[in-house]
Amino acid sequence: MTVSLHLVTWNSHAFVPTFLRSLEQQTRKPDRVLVVDNNSLDGTLDLLKEFPTVHVLRNTRNLGFARAHNQAIRLSTSDAILIANPDLLLEPTCLAELVQTLERQPALSSVCPKLLRFSFSPDDLREPQLSATIDSAGMIVRRSRQAINRGEGEPDHGQYDQPADVFGAPGVLALYRRQALNDVADDEEYFDEDFFAYKEDVDLAWRLQSAGWRCRYVPTARAFHYRTLSHHGDQLTALMKTRPQRSSSLRRLSYRNHLLLLIKNETLGTFLPHLPFILWYELQKLLYLLLREWPTLPALVQAIQRIPAMLRKRRAFRDRRRVASATLRQLFRP
Repeated sequence: MTVSLHLVTWNSHAFVPTFLRSLEQQTRKPDRVLVVDNNSLDGTLDLLKEFPTVHVLRNTRNLGFARAHNQAIRLSTSDAILIANPDLLLEPTCLAELVQTLERQPALSSVCPKLLRFSFSPDDLREPQLSATIDSAGMIVRRSRQAINRGEGEPDHGQYDQPADVFGAPGVLALYRRQALNDVADDEEYFDEDFFAYKEDVDLAWRLQSAGWRCRYVPTARAFHYRTLSHHGDQLTALMKTRPQRSSSLRRLSYRNHLLLLIKNETLGTFLPHLPFILWYELQKLLYLLLREWPTLPALVQAIQRIPAMLRKRRAFRDRRRVASATLRQLFRP
């Protein structure tokens, strides 16, 4: 199985060296590394020149996560594609463990590692400090349609040391089978470019599950992710704690794309049985926005404006839905 690694950078100077150094230590190295830079202005491109084996595609403006990764996927011919964020540090056997699992199980669309957290030493921004706090043990989606990282914020006591099927692979670090990506793509649009960034990985996971492709969490593959926000806890508490720390544009993207997910992917067979859970979650979120975060409300208008595009993509995907609603419904967790 040939593997290409795709990295999207945007002012990622602080993280790129740590990531690429960990990549050089992999026991199973990718066959090709492609960086798509979204017009970084912080010296990221100059830094990448120090790694001559890395191929770089430079965009003249920030095209977003989804479109940049689509560019990279279209430029590659590998059997599998490792999607990665620059703010990562991979353990030496991470890629080898992911590839081995994907090779052995043809029904898998994707695999994801155990992600733990790291930070940088205040005294030396080049020195990562590893933690035993879980960042993600795979993506799950609740009956309310809230997508979360399994185990996020929990101390790692081995509670997620068993392989498991999950709803999807978080876009932070995921190995995808090209055949599966081609199966659910809309005219070579793998990640939905209408999303720009944020929750495009949830949308892709939903389409893959609907088409009959599974995702596997591989705990023996380990990596560390730099993250400052935590979503651990109950839905409303997590929302209230983390949202004020985000930029206003990210808040709007988050809310807009959540609504686009529902418009694009729900069916009556999955939606109606879970309607009370969905309505309760949406009501809590709407009340929070009205009382605490009204500048995010224009995202409602933005979502409405994109309804025709979502309906077109929904119709285009209709014939590739191979999983019965009752089976798909079981994937949504309490």
